[in-house]
Parts: sequence; structure tokens; C-alpha cells
Amino acid sequence: MDWGPRLMRIFLGGLLGIPSWGWAAANYDREIRSGLNFIEHYQTHGDEGYEPGQWRARVTSYVPSAIGVGKMGVPFEDPSAFVTSSVANVLAEIYSINSRYQEVLPLLEKARGGLKPYRWGSLFHFYPPKTFKGVKVRGPRFMYLARAWQGFANIPPDADTTSVTYTLLHYLQSFDQGLSPQEQRSTLPPQVLEAFSTARDLARVPHAYNAVQGHIKTGAFLTWLWDEKDPNMPRNIFALPHRGTRIPFNFNDVDCVVNGNVLKLLTYAGKTTGPGYRASCNHLNRVVQNKQFYFCGMYYPSYYALPYVMAENLHAGTRCLEPSRERLVNFVISRQNKDGSWRNSFLARPDYVQSTVWALNALMILGDPHNDLHRNRVRRGLHFLLSQAQHDPEGRLFWSGQVFFAATFVARYPVVWRSTSYTTALALKALALADQKWRVP
Repeated sequence: MDWGPRLMRIFLGGLLGIPSWGWAAANYDREIRSGLNFIEHYQTHGDEGYEPGQWRARVTSYVPSAIGVGKMGVPFEDPSAFVTSSVANVLAEIYSINSRYQEVLPLLEKARGGLKPYRWGSLFHFYPPKTFKGVKVRGPRFMYLARAWQGFANIPPDADTTSVTYTLLHYLQSFDQGLSPQEQRSTLPPQVLEAFSTARDLARVPHAYNAVQGHIKTGAFLTWLWDEKDPNMPRNIFALPHRGTRIPFNFNDVDCVVNGNVLKLLTYAGKTTGPGYRASCNHLNRVVQNKQFYFCGMYYPSYYALPYVMAENLHAGTRCLEPSRERLVNFVISRQNKDGSWRNSFLARPDYVQSTVWALNALMILGDPHNDLHRNRVRRGLHFLLSQAQHDPEGRLFWSGQVFFAATFVARYPVVWRSTSYTTALALKALALADQKWRVP
């Protein structure tokens, strides 16, 4: 290390009365640009079985192959609007942190260009369209499903995909106007607001998974933007795809991370007084108070997905989550290991890189850079994160994808999705925050 410039900055900082840590800043520009180069290189062109502008994701099943849901331990490519929008959102947040990363903007535009096949009217669908017996249906493009399970995957549009995709469009609109995402008000079609307002946990029989946790009549947002009482919805879970769209196992559900993603979009849209907004906030605050981090996300088997999405909400301006701020910081700090990592439950495999990027970003967003404890924990987390970095054959930096999300509640552990681009983008976001907010060497 060249100590001359570093000592000069410390000397000038003392002379001017500026704290030395604010000048002797870490600089992860090289790592960030290398990681962005990786993400750019692996953005799809349309000839890989993905739409142009997407990023690869893989779904792996750990159930016996004879069951017919994937093949035991074999990863299948899985194009989806959800993964693409999730990666693009993190990239947009990196650009918001530091606009010198101009290479992000064309990646976002390419991602937007590949979203059209996933539209369902004004909503967005997880899966791309395909045809079964002459009927347009939805389902995975490459994952093996036995004939009996193919109709099970003909699901409706969901609040998770719809919210993260419109959040991407909001970021793009903000950047087009030269504004920060907090300054720009997102414009949402009335049909989207109506869909969120209608699909709520009110006078209904709760999903069994929610009932076990005491999440009953919460008023929060439901995952599937579909009427679970629709008489035309097939009740036989093995009905073939052309028989109609159906909610898995016929029951809608409440997922805490899904609610966080919806709240974030509504906050950016300035729709903070509409049906469900306050109830969703109350639900998430209760979940945090009761420390139900691990099980509240039906589709997110992680301790740290909820702290991350709630931190993002608080950064976006979701004020009704403020009662949870200190609890979130304390929870994340309490779970850090001595080596600086955070690790998930062994039930969902001990995914230490994915857990670390979620937890570290949450701590960096919510924590206090002037707090010695917070700074020490951030420093540890960054050192661990950098120790896990890898390089592709061309020398581009990346972090291998670990468990991002999972299938329905009965397959919460054995059927999981991973995205190296998503995990890498989160790692780069932590480095960007380290440079701009924390200045931790």
C-alpha cells in the first residue's frame, strides 16, 4: 500500500477538523467495475433460451426424480421477469449510490426491453408464455416437470414479480428525469393498485402455513393477484395446464418479503394511504417484534431477506416501518459470526454468501457510520465478503449465487432458485455503500 497519499489525507483531515476516517476512505472502484463487467458480460442476448437483457437463474430440485419435479440435484435454466427485475433493481440502486457507474444505465434499458412477454395486462407474470393443447399458458421453459405437474405451474401473476418489475420501471423513469428515486413519484396503472387492494388477507380462510405462525386476517397483501374463490379455477392440482390458471394448492398466502416489495413500490408511487398499506406495515412490524424472520417468508427461506427488504423500504421512505429500525439493526448484529459472515439455517443449507450480502446491506443502510460497533461489524462483513470473491476465466469478479428464493411452502427447502448475477450485484452494492457512506477500509 502507498502510505504517502493516505497519510497526507489524514494530516489534512486533522488540520481541517475533519475526522480521519472520512478521508482515509476505502476505494472499491476496481472491484465494483470488474463485477459490473461480469454482470454486463453475462446479460443475455436472446439466443440462450432467455429474452434479451435477462440474467441467468437456475432452479434445482432436491426431491427424488421419480416425483417428477425436476431431477434430483440437476440445475435447470429458468428465465423469469422476477429475477431480471431483481438484478436490475440492485444495479439501479448502485447507480443511485454513485452515478459515476454510468455503465449500469444501458444494462437497465436492456432489461426493460425483455419484459414484454411477461406482461399480463397491466400486471407482470413470473413465467414466460407457452402453448399447451393450443391454449396459451404459463410455466417454466426448461425445468423438467412430469405431465401431472405441468398444470400446477400454470400460475397467475403475482404481487412479487409485479412490484419488483414496476420498481425497475420507476428507477428508469427517475433516471430519465435526472431525479433520485425518492424525488420521483412512480406512476402506476389503476389496475395494478386495484389488484393489490383486492388481493388482501381479510375475511378468508388462512393458508395453513400462515395459520401456524398466527398470521391470520392481517389485512396485508397476498402473493397471488387472483381470486382464490374463482369458480373457474381448477381445484384438482393435477389438472392439465389448458384447464386454466390456478393458485398453488388453491389457497392464497401472506409472505413477509413479498409484502416488503409491494410496500417499497407503493412508497415510491406515493400511495401510502390506500387499502393494505398500513396493514402491511403493521404485519411486518409484528413479524420483527416476534422475531419470525426465518419462517415469515414462505418463498424466502432465509433469516436475512426480510431485514434487507425492510431496510430498502426505510431508505425509500416507508415511515410506518420506523418502529422496527433499531430491532432490525440489533438482530443483524446479533447474528454475525466472528469471521464477519452471516449464515442461514442448516434447514435451507448454510448459504453464507447470500446471507452475508443481504445482512451486510441491511446493516449498512440502517446503521450509523459514526457508531464504533456498527463500523467494526461492517468492516468484518466487508472483509469476509471480499474473501469469497471469485473470478471468471477472463478475470471478471463475481460471487457465486446461493439460495435466493424457493417454491411453494411444501417445497420451501427442496426446490430453490439461485442467481449469480443477483448475488454479485448485492455484493457490489455493499462495496458502493462502503465507499460512499461508510468509508471503511
